[in-house]
Amino acid sequence: MSAQVLLTDGAARDLDELYAAAYDRGGGSRADLFLDRIQDVLTSLEATPERGRPLPELKRLGIATGRQQRDDDLRVLYRLHEEAVLVVAIAPVERSWQALLQRRLLDS
Repeated sequence: MSAQVLLTDGAARDLDELYAAAYDRGGGSRADLFLDRIQDVLTSLEATPERGRPLPELKRLGIATGRQQRDDDLRVLYRLHEEAVLVVAIAPVERSWQALLQRRLLDS
């Protein structure tokens, strides 16, 4: 199955913030490496979206459509929707998903 990968506004904002943080830590070369990693994750989601694991925080709430893909120190939260993958959030592994999800709910 090949799927189209789409970013929500929140995920796009996450991407901007993480890129800026990578740039602040190591300049353009480090920021470019970050973008390469994100591109690899999104390409993987495009090719095999069902590979990701359900997100335990959502599963406890009875929401089975939320999945996550991990890449070293990043987690990408997404939902499968027909022929598309909807990326909802991109965050460091150490970030609390519960806090992030609460923020997203309050922002929407």
